[in-house]
Amino acid sequence: MGDAEIGAESVVAWSGAAVATEVNGEVVLMNLERDRCHGLGETGSEIWRKMSKPIAVTELVAQLEAEFVATSGEIERDVLRILKEFAAEGLIEIHTGEQ
Repeated sequence: MGDAEIGAESVVAWSGAAVATEVNGEVVLMNLERDRCHGLGETGSEIWRKMSKPIAVTELVAQLEAEFVATSGEIERDVLRILKEFAAEGLIEIHTGEQ
């Protein structure tokens, strides 16, 4: 599912290949299939935590807009960029409306 295009109506969730832990309040991810480790900053960690259950990108953006000071467009662009990075590393599953 990592090849699916991510858009506002996509639903995203953690991949079974990802293992996460908290270190000093930030998330550290490991993709066991690719043997790679990723340290997330504050924003990336918050996005990751919100994907513990499948969530629509629109809902994810709305929740972050309530927590962070930035324009809606900036938050959506940043979220989509981070989600694409997660998908490229096999860390998330992307579900589109056709399911």
